[in-house]
Amino acid sequence: MSDRPQNLLYALDERPPARVTAVLAMQHMVLGLMMIMYPVIMAAEIGLDGDATSAFVTTAILAVGLATILQATPVGSGFLAVALPNPVIMPVFIATARSGGLGAAAGTLAASAVLQLGLAKLLPRLRSYLPPEVCGVSVLMLGVSMVKGAGERAVGYQPGVGPGGDLVDARAMAVAGTTLAVIIGLSIWGKGRVRLYAMLAGCAAGYGLALWFGLIDAAALARVADAPLLALPVPAFPRLSVSLEALLPMVMIMLISVMDGVGCIITLDRMNRAHWSRTDMPKVSRGVFAEGLASLASGLSGGSSVGFSSANIGLEFASGVTARVVGLAAGAALMAAAFVPKITAALILMPGPVIGAVLIYTAACLITAGMDLIMSRMMNDRRVMVVGLSVILGVSVTALPGLYHGVPGWIAPIFHSEVTVAALAALLLNMLFRIGVRQRAAFDYDPRTMRSSEVHDFFERQGGVWGARREVVARAVLATLEAIDVLTREGLARETVRIDASFDELNLDVLLRYRGGALSVTDEAVDVADLLDVDDETLDRHMRGIAGRLIKRAADRVVASARGENSQLLLHFAH
Repeated sequence: MSDRPQNLLYALDERPPARVTAVLAMQHMVLGLMMIMYPVIMAAEIGLDGDATSAFVTTAILAVGLATILQATPVGSGFLAVALPNPVIMPVFIATARSGGLGAAAGTLAASAVLQLGLAKLLPRLRSYLPPEVCGVSVLMLGVSMVKGAGERAVGYQPGVGPGGDLVDARAMAVAGTTLAVIIGLSIWGKGRVRLYAMLAGCAAGYGLALWFGLIDAAALARVADAPLLALPVPAFPRLSVSLEALLPMVMIMLISVMDGVGCIITLDRMNRAHWSRTDMPKVSRGVFAEGLASLASGLSGGSSVGFSSANIGLEFASGVTARVVGLAAGAALMAAAFVPKITAALILMPGPVIGAVLIYTAACLITAGMDLIMSRMMNDRRVMVVGLSVILGVSVTALPGLYHGVPGWIAPIFHSEVTVAALAALLLNMLFRIGVRQRAAFDYDPRTMRSSEVHDFFERQGGVWGARREVVARAVLATLEAIDVLTREGLARETVRIDASFDELNLDVLLRYRGGALSVTDEAVDVADLLDVDDETLDRHMRGIAGRLIKRAADRVVASARGENSQLLLHFAH
């Protein structure tokens, strides 16, 4: 069975034509460079002069290009995962740079990146603490966190300016509406390769309309014209130091960023696999490692950290292209852009309504992807509370902005973002609510007096308590009922069959204990035509073969054993 998603035009390991690769790489580069607004804002808040700002922004562009290339190679996740300057780090980085200088902020960032490299190697062992619903909350809230800024840019919102106290700009709304309409229209109704250009066409239409309406001032256009065509990028390379006061909040922000990265990698994994069933933790580990490696290089050069660009994930969804070769080309284009100040200056001036429209489209994709991740597991009261309370706490950051004003200064930066609050709450609540969850359960089933639906109810109930995947629970029910049917039909189980089930995040084991002979599970092929005219003994043998094939198809491993009059049958299911 092919695992290639049918909705993709070019899948992960496929190689689009050179022209298509170049166009898509350019779109990813343009979208990635839009996010250079974050280091521009950081430089202004820190108070850097013109040359220092240029070096800081240049370092950011080189870092995101490096991270994008690493992600598309075996060093990283192997996905088309474009990076961006991580906005989550901004409050802590700015506060540290103001108090101790750029060198202290960059050095503390580098120290936290080293810790991230170590954490990345441990992630496969931490799978139970990062289940899909916890990562889904991070992805969901990442989309929600974009709504406010995206909406303000899309309508040209200016608080306290208009006669009623606030002002919105009809021209900005027209630009954003046109941009969003083109992106959505081409991504939904576009045929064939037309989908490839949805984001580029939307941004071009919005940029052109913004020029027509005069939303880009002449002075800004003059700066673009005056920028040199080519220039050698020169990072700042400040004298580094580590601020012990800022190290703890920087590490905590790094942990939140790692959770966001895990959610993004899982989203990409689901996008690239039609029959996705479980998190590929080695890919997650490599992806987080590559992100930490790029952040370390950026910190050592005097820059900020990098993260996964959710906007570019939206572009992959819109274009239907996830080929990693596009990631390599996009990373190379981003690094090349650091040598072309004129292009960078033009892209940094991308009109706010256009950016707002792109972020609205991305937010819609991320909110849906987060919901899909959350609902991939069977929901019980514990998981409902983990998800519900985390989302409520995350939303409270904007709904009740004064709620966290009294928190200690060293931890205050965490409460500046819906994503960090919700992700941290989901992580801690998941750990708390795991207390008291029995990972083992037993059920005595008497086939003479009980109905098979009681076995089904047992697994459904326990699957909900454990948060097991529905598909695995369904296979366990099928294999267990089929095995019990064979045991009773063959007269091997003379009394009650005890069902012992045990679960962890990686395995579901079902052990059937009974008094009687061991079951011989065969999976020999059976020709249906042979069942029409055979004696009873041959028919029984064929029926055992059919049952054996069903059991072995449903379970990943089947082991039968006996000791005296007691026998057992182990059914193992990878989770």
